[in-house]
Amino acid sequence: MIYLDHAATGLPRLPAALAALADAAALGSPGRGHHRVAAGASAALAEARGAVAALAGGGTVCFTSGATAALNQAILGLRPAPRAVAVDPLLHNAARRPVHALGVPVWTLPHDARGRVDVAASAREWPAEIELVVVGHASNVTGALQPVAALAELARARGARTVVDCAQTAGLGGALDVGDAELIAFSSHKALRAPAGAGALVVRGGVALEPRAYGGTGADAADPEMPAELPGRLEAGTHALPAIAALGRAARHALAEPFDPAPLAAALQRAVDRSGARVLAAGELPIVLFAIDGVAPLEVEEILDRAFDLVVRAGLHCAPAAHAHLGTLAEGGAVRASAGAGTTTDDLAALTDVLTRLAARTR
Repeated sequence: MIYLDHAATGLPRLPAALAALADAAALGSPGRGHHRVAAGASAALAEARGAVAALAGGGTVCFTSGATAALNQAILGLRPAPRAVAVDPLLHNAARRPVHALGVPVWTLPHDARGRVDVAASAREWPAEIELVVVGHASNVTGALQPVAALAELARARGARTVVDCAQTAGLGGALDVGDAELIAFSSHKALRAPAGAGALVVRGGVALEPRAYGGTGADAADPEMPAELPGRLEAGTHALPAIAALGRAARHALAEPFDPAPLAAALQRAVDRSGARVLAAGELPIVLFAIDGVAPLEVEEILDRAFDLVVRAGLHCAPAAHAHLGTLAEGGAVRASAGAGTTTDDLAALTDVLTRLAARTR
């Protein structure tokens, strides 16, 4: 099988992450007791927390079940709640839907034809009521990076806070470059290539958050309120320690052996370009959105999977805002090929060959 759906889930899993998951599965629950079993689990949790904090460039790490849970906590739990929100035009539903749930005015940041935010135009047109900016570090549909650091600087100067969805970028290029953004969310299972089931919300700058879940934390048991301090305030219930340990080990690996996505991004775009398929979008990450004229997107996915053992993904990719911007929403989306650390030159050559044959049949 040739796997080109890394933007959804990174495969193969990182061996070091799988080893950490197996080791942690033999441990107890962190913070549940003062005995040696709990102490060993607490040490593993602390190790993972330190690695994830380093990957994020600093901050308090609050573990979640994934990026979606982290974004919901960041957007819906922010206090005081924002009067209005600014978003990028390519936002994933993991952030778009919590923003919608706030029930406040939403302003789409000025942007170019590719959906990249124009920071200068944003500064000129900034509405006074904006108190929160929610932006994806990179689009899971186009692979385009957003100027997050500059945008976070602008937001802070205007009295707004910034939430960054780093689901597509955590695990690429070493430590995340998001400037002074106060809230950073990502998950374990994409470029980090750890198993699904863990994520992180990294909190910086003294932001106040109301928990989205309440329960035991292993401390302050007599108090009916959740702890005031992070991370305990946002970590109700028993930690999913095996998944968290795997995330921590993957974060450590990403820092020690950073993966530069730029050469692979260029090679993937060349592979699709050479085939005769129509490239709809491509960016700095190894993600290419394309179409084969005369063949519906879902049909392309099925043909590649069943006839050629080649995995891509068709549809809206949980990001209808991006497809609306690109003009592919009415057609049910498009086809996305996304490469990862395990993708080879032979994989890309096979992609070119298969798409060439499919495109030729429609002429």
